[in-house]
Amino acid sequence: MSIYNLLDQLESTIEGSKRAFMQNDKVIINPEELYQIIDQIRSSVPDDIKDAQWVKKEEEQIKKKAQEDYERIIEEAHIRAQELTTETEIHRLAEARAREMLEEAHQAAHDITLGAFNYADDIMEKIEKQLQIYYDVVQDGKEEIQRSLDALKSE
Repeated sequence: MSIYNLLDQLESTIEGSKRAFMQNDKVIINPEELYQIIDQIRSSVPDDIKDAQWVKKEEEQIKKKAQEDYERIIEEAHIRAQELTTETEIHRLAEARAREMLEEAHQAAHDITLGAFNYADDIMEKIEKQLQIYYDVVQDGKEEIQRSLDALKSE
């Protein structure tokens, strides 16, 4: 059932409730009915919102993996550079290659980190837009309920 239908059902429950004796501005509502509708609303929340924590966790794992890759590449570059430094000519070549490997490692780590942040930012932006839509729906529902309550109070 859609959230809109559930909000309509909630509104109908309120409108169909009995008025309190001698108090027209108050209604008597069966709490079980309300809890049931609330449970249905909760179960209707899209998976995108439920997955927000998963996305945040995934973002952290991507960052951690990028940092680990960066450290591994740097370590491998240092080890490789030490292996190449046995003779003078080899030493000069090794230093050049080590600088090149370090630069490549830094660039690779930067690219991985940038990609991870861009991915996480895209996901968060999509979730933010979805949450805004649901927030607007809830706000509209609250306003409609308040208008109904105001109308009932003025009767």
